[in-house]
Amino acid sequence: MQKINWKRILSYCCIAILLVFTRIINLGWGLPYPMHPDERNMAVAVQSLANSFNPHFFAYGQFPLYLAYFLLQILHLPLTFVNTTLALRFISAGASIINVFTLLAIFNLLNHKSKILNHLSIILFIFSPALIQFAHFGTTESLLVLFYSLIIYESLKHDQNIFFLALWSGLAAATKISALIFWIVPLMVITYRFINEPRRRKVFAQTIKYLGLSTLFGIIFSPYNLLSFDEFRNSISYESAVAAGRILVFYTRQFVGTIPVLFQLTKIFPYALGWPVFILGILGILGLSWKKKEYNLLRLAFFIYFVPNAFLFAKWTRFMAPIFPLMLIFSVLLLIDISRWLSRRRWRIFNFQLCLPPGRFSISNAGVVLIILISIIPGIMYLRVYLSPDVRFTATEWIGEHVPKNSIILSETANVVDVPFDTQNYRYISFDFYDLDQNYELQQELVRDIKAADYIIVPSRRVFMNHQANKYPKLNDYYRQLFSGRLGFKKVAEFSINKSDEQAEETFSVFDHPVIRIYKKI
Repeated sequence: MQKINWKRILSYCCIAILLVFTRIINLGWGLPYPMHPDERNMAVAVQSLANSFNPHFFAYGQFPLYLAYFLLQILHLPLTFVNTTLALRFISAGASIINVFTLLAIFNLLNHKSKILNHLSIILFIFSPALIQFAHFGTTESLLVLFYSLIIYESLKHDQNIFFLALWSGLAAATKISALIFWIVPLMVITYRFINEPRRRKVFAQTIKYLGLSTLFGIIFSPYNLLSFDEFRNSISYESAVAAGRILVFYTRQFVGTIPVLFQLTKIFPYALGWPVFILGILGILGLSWKKKEYNLLRLAFFIYFVPNAFLFAKWTRFMAPIFPLMLIFSVLLLIDISRWLSRRRWRIFNFQLCLPPGRFSISNAGVVLIILISIIPGIMYLRVYLSPDVRFTATEWIGEHVPKNSIILSETANVVDVPFDTQNYRYISFDFYDLDQNYELQQELVRDIKAADYIIVPSRRVFMNHQANKYPKLNDYYRQLFSGRLGFKKVAEFSINKSDEQAEETFSVFDHPVIRIYKKI
C-alpha cells in the first residue's frame, strides 16, 4: 500500500485554514451600523423580499439577493438588517474561498506542476488585499470575481463545456448586468474555433447554444430585470449616467479631472494588490511569451475588461475587481518563468562557477520564495483592518473618555455613517460641506458653527481630498485653516489602522478603515 504523505496533508490543511481564516475573520465588522452604502442597499433589498420577490432595487441583479434570502430561510433566521448583512458577507467570503481553488485549477490547466511554486501561488492568492476586503463586503464583487475566473477556466479548456460556460455567464449577468462584458471571452474563444475548424456549422450551433443558455440563466436567476423592465431600465440609465459622468453626484467628485488608465495604475492596483504584485503583474502581462495561446487568452480576458472600464468617468476600485486575479496569475507565471530561467544559468561566485541544475528546490526557487514572501506583506498588513477594533468605535470610546459632556461637536454629513457616539450627551452638528461654495447661507452657517464648536471631527478623507481648489475654494480654505491651526483648533487625536492607503481611491479605505481626526478648540 502507498504510504500516506502526512506532510502534504498537513500543508494542505494549513493552507485551507489560512484561506478560511482570512476570509471569515470578523465578518461582523462595523455592525450594527451600515458602514458600506452598497451593502446597506442590498441588505434592505433582501429584507424587502419578505413581501415580494421583486426587490424594486436594480443597481444589482436579484441573484445575490435571493441567495442571501434563502440562506436565512434555511437557517430560520429573521430578516433583520444585521442578519441580512451577515448573510451577504458570508456569500462573499464563500465565493472568495472558491475562487482561490478556481485559480489553482487554472494553473493546473497551464501545466505548471511545480508543487512548491503552486503552494506559494496559493499563499499569494490568499493574502491579496483586495480579495480579503471584498470577502468582507456584502456586495457583488466576490461573486463577479468568481464567475469571471470560472469563465476563464472553462475557456482555457480544450473542449469547452458550453453548459457551464453559459451557467457562469448567466449567473454573472444575474449578479450585475454590466457583467455581460464577461461574455466576450467565450464568444472570442468560440469564434477562434470557428475560424480554425472545418466543422463550422457545429461551432456556429455552439455559439447560438451559448448565447441562448446564458440569456436563459440570466433571466431565471434575475427575473425582474425582465418582469419589471421599466424599473430596471430607469435604474440602469441612472447608474450608467453616474458611471459615465453625465450626472455628477457628491460621491463621484474625486474623479473630476482624473486621467484614465493613469488613475487605475496609481490609485487602485498598487493598493488593491500591493506594489510587488502590481509590478510583477504588469511585467508578466508584457514580458511573458506571446506565442502561448493560453497566455494570450489571459491577456485577452484582462484587456477586454480593463479598457472599457478604465475610461469610465467613475473609477471605483470595485470596477477593476474581476481582473485582480488575472494580475495575480500573471505575477506567479512570471515568477515561475524566472525560476526556470535561473535554474538553467551558470553563476560565478567568488571566481568559482556554480551550476544550478533543475531540481525540487534550488537557489533559484529560493529567490522566488523570497519574492513571494515580500509580495504577501501588503495582504498581511491589510488583515489588521479585521483583526483590530473598528476605528469608528475606537474614536467613540475616546470621545466618551476625553470630551466633556454637552460639548458641541462639528462634523461632516454624507460620510456613510457618522462616528456613532452618544448624541444625547453631546450637541452634534453634521454639516453639509459639499454645497458650501454654492450656498451663501451655508457659508454664514459655517462661521456660526465654528464659533460655537468645541471640537471638530474629520471622519474620513471623503471631503477634503475630493475637491479641487479652483472649483471649491471656500471648502479647501476651511480645511487648510483647520489642518494648519489657523482656524483656532488643534489636533488632539487621530485614529487609523493603515494611513498609508488613504491616498488610494477613496472606497478602498473609507468604508472599513477611514482615518479619523479630532480637533479641539484652542
